[in-house]
Amino acid sequence: MESIKDSTCNKNNSGNGEDLLKKMKVYIFSLIGIIIFFVPIKINNQTETLLYHISYFLENKASILINLSILFFILLSALKNIINVNKSSINKFLVFTKIFSLIILVFISVGKGEIFFIDDSFIFILKDLILNLTIVLPMASLFMPFLLDYGLVEITEAFTHKVMKKLFRVSGKVFLNFLVYFLVDNVCGAFVTYSLYKAGKLRERECAITILNFSVLSLSLTSDLCNKIDINMGKFLIIEMLVLIICNVIISRVYPLKRKKQSYYFKSGHKNVNCKKHKLNTAVKKYYENKTSKKFINLSLSYLNDVIYILMDLLPIIITIFFVGNIVYNITFVMDIINNFICIIITKLNVPNSILISKIVNLNFFNNILAIEIINNNTYYLSRIMIGLFISIQCISISFLIPFIKTSIIDLNIFEIFLVATERFLIMIFIFFIFYNFYLGYVL
Repeated sequence: MESIKDSTCNKNNSGNGEDLLKKMKVYIFSLIGIIIFFVPIKINNQTETLLYHISYFLENKASILINLSILFFILLSALKNIINVNKSSINKFLVFTKIFSLIILVFISVGKGEIFFIDDSFIFILKDLILNLTIVLPMASLFMPFLLDYGLVEITEAFTHKVMKKLFRVSGKVFLNFLVYFLVDNVCGAFVTYSLYKAGKLRERECAITILNFSVLSLSLTSDLCNKIDINMGKFLIIEMLVLIICNVIISRVYPLKRKKQSYYFKSGHKNVNCKKHKLNTAVKKYYENKTSKKFINLSLSYLNDVIYILMDLLPIIITIFFVGNIVYNITFVMDIINNFICIIITKLNVPNSILISKIVNLNFFNNILAIEIINNNTYYLSRIMIGLFISIQCISISFLIPFIKTSIIDLNIFEIFLVATERFLIMIFIFFIFYNFYLGYVL
């Protein structure tokens, strides 16, 4: 009897030991992911996350090699279209776009970008975006398994699923995706959305809501914006979050997002984490149920492969959009027509500084940095808050997010994207109208 009891006790101890090791593995890998992507560290008087420190180091040490690699992949993409048996007009246009963008990129690389761009601001914004796409994103893809494949998704979902489902009609894992958008950048955030959807962890509707509703906010942009408009960042961040929540709650429940399918892109058998008690233990258990047999290196290379294939088509489109956008930006009567149309809507609701706000809304659809450049600090405090909120929350940029969606597997058309952007604009205008008139009534 004693021997039986001893053997049973040993089995229980070994089982508990194995469970502890499994939990520790999930916690350690999740912690590594949090440190790499989210925790700012000061190195050489620069306070950035490890992801950005590594990316900047590579930019300084291997910039020539990186530029050559970019040119090579765009050329390879153009050759792929040339040898394509499909000789349609669209295919010919894609070949032309890629060759033309290749020429522009060569001139930018040697410091002669002004040949193609009238405004230096367009060159600066394009260079910054190319840096994020070609250095930060590939580097992030190598560390992406720490974020998506070792339990952090399940842990996040266990603690946030109930709130996210009730408010925004998405699973709790979207909160982790939002943190990437907010604390890293929208380039890495969009890739996380794409990866979760492709792996069968997000439904089509959840994917659409995530990339259109949660991609608009950025902490670094908010910081720069508060310095520019001279507003306390803590107070502005609270207002920003409240307006974002109101917009997202409404938009996720109206057309077109409410009509998106509930199906998965790929039926992976992934199980969501929805629990009331023992959330951490349940999350670890669900992780091991969802776990793939792929090793870390294979997962990293798979994410990197996805990035390369996306960039081969995405980079030429973005460069062409910047070229065309720069031309349109300098055609005064076209900009005036758009500004006047937006101004009419704003004026009808008795919102102050309608002319300035209409210009900012117009530029913000292309890129929020252009909108920041025309801010005037001589406006009233309340007007500056409105302008700041438009820049930080309203943007679904033509310069990145829309081409990313259209070159990926995400099922959203141009009409749906612009409709969501218009809905957000109208909701924000209505919020400003209520608060501004309430403020006038209080003051008077």
